[in-house]
Amino acid sequence: MSKAPGVRRRSAAARSAFDEQRGYLVDNSILQKLARSENIRRRFAEITNTYPIYTCPPQVLEYCWSARNASEYDELRRDMELYTPALHAPRQAEVLDIQQALWRGGFVRGAGNVDILIAAYAMANDLTILTADRDFEHIQRALASGALRQEFVAE
Repeated sequence: MSKAPGVRRRSAAARSAFDEQRGYLVDNSILQKLARSENIRRRFAEITNTYPIYTCPPQVLEYCWSARNASEYDELRRDMELYTPALHAPRQAEVLDIQQALWRGGFVRGAGNVDILIAAYAMANDLTILTADRDFEHIQRALASGALRQEFVAE
């Protein structure tokens, strides 16, 4: 499949500038399964002890959405403040190009809107998404090879 229109790829010089910042965006699917999956806990620990972890607004919103009351929301938001906010927001066209690539690739609704936004942030910041669901795999397949990095961790 060819690269989705408008999805920018960084030049070698731009990529090298990001090498120091390369890290992970951790999807909510990982965070929600940490308590019950030894495999996910192990990989999460390996990554957080080795690489910087970044956040982005849609990822934090998704994580905090699971709060059951205001106090728990405050706790979850404080959890996310332990990580570094991603520096670059994707352009609107980049986000829409991902959704369009899903449609053109036959994945139609293979990923939700929040996951599309998270993928766009990961691409704009040259980050890898750590996930325990298949949504990002669908996005990765729909885009040009290497446009999105994601790592799936099974329970």
